[in-house]
Order: sequence, then C-alpha cells, then structure tokens
Amino acid sequence: MERRQYPRVPVCCLSKFSTGEKTVVDAVVLDLSLGGCRVHSIAPVDPGTHLDLQIALPNQPVPFVVKRAMVRWTRHRQFGVSFMSLRPEELGPLRRLMSSARAVSMLP
Repeated sequence: MERRQYPRVPVCCLSKFSTGEKTVVDAVVLDLSLGGCRVHSIAPVDPGTHLDLQIALPNQPVPFVVKRAMVRWTRHRQFGVSFMSLRPEELGPLRRLMSSARAVSMLP
C-alpha cells in the first residue's frame, strides 16, 4: 500500500547535504516529490537524522535549498528524506520540475 502523500518523479540532480556539522557531503537525488526525495550518497546517515539539503535543479541558476529535512529510511547507500520546513511559496521550482518531468515521462 502506497503511503506517500505526493507522487514521486525520477530525476538525477546533483546535491549536497550537511547534518549540522560543518561537513558538506556530495550526493545525487534520484527521485523527488513535493514532500521529500530519495538520495544516493557514499556517506552513511541514520534514520531520524536532521539535515540541510541543496539540490541543483535543471534550468535553475541557484540550488533549491531545504533548510530542514529528516532521514526516514536508509538502504544500500540510499536514503529517503522528508522535507520538514518548506512553505507553499517555496515550492514553485519543484512544481515546475515535476510538471515537466511528468510530461516527458508521458511521451510515446
């Protein structure tokens, strides 16, 4: 049974995250929704970890920044993140990316 509130869209976006320490870790976002994303990274994280996330969205001059996200699950160098602090007015770049990605996935 699907528990997600928002549909996910497959993407491949470079990203960086930090867990409150000064260390910034490179990662790749593999899928994305308005409520969270799936991330691939060689750096281990634990469920419940809070982190800041920057995502380089296509055709955007600056990274999309999530100031507060929480790791929900981890598996084989991937982890799921839920966005904890996004306001509706901050979702514009995500909405545009998801609309274009869904349109491309519907092409024959």
